Amino acid sequence: MSSIAGHAAAGITAYLCCNRWACAPSHWAVVPFAFLAVCPDLDYLAVWLLGYAASPRVTHSLLFALAASLLVHRLTRRPTSARLPIAWLLAAGLSHPLMDLLVGAHPVPLLWPIGAEVAVPVGLLPSAGALQPGNYYLWRNLVIELGVLLPPLALLVALARPGTPRRLTWWVLCTAPFWAAFLAVSLALAR
Repeated sequence: MSSIAGHAAAGITAYLCCNRWACAPSHWAVVPFAFLAVCPDLDYLAVWLLGYAASPRVTHSLLFALAASLLVHRLTRRPTSARLPIAWLLAAGLSHPLMDLLVGAHPVPLLWPIGAEVAVPVGLLPSAGALQPGNYYLWRNLVIELGVLLPPLALLVALARPGTPRRLTWWVLCTAPFWAAFLAVSLALAR
């Protein structure tokens, strides 16, 4: 699985891309986007509190992402302002199972209930590891994951906002070597 920081960053990215078009009514709107990106892992509450682990984890399916996005879209509707755009809410909701798929450690039930679980042979992102503050691998993998994720997420935000192509090109050329290095380290961990 990917880290909560990586999932939240994907939700915030969807908000920032949407907010460029002034669709989001205010800064409070970042909350539903981040929630949608993180909420599939709320099924861990059942594990921690009740000792129940669902299999398959249907919260990691496309159907759940669609249903959660539609629910948030409906709940955030206010008569005095524009609704949050469903396409960007759906992007935030879909980011979670897709990022977990990119870890490659476990199959993800993307097509539940009509299909089998989906897996990729090599993970592009490192696994979050055991959630213990003293776990060295948790922190190492978090840094690697953010090094792989943040440049493409920042690029998406930059593409959604007005700016000069020259400045964007310069930024991409400067960050690409660092991103490639983090990606190479992440791929080396997958071996």
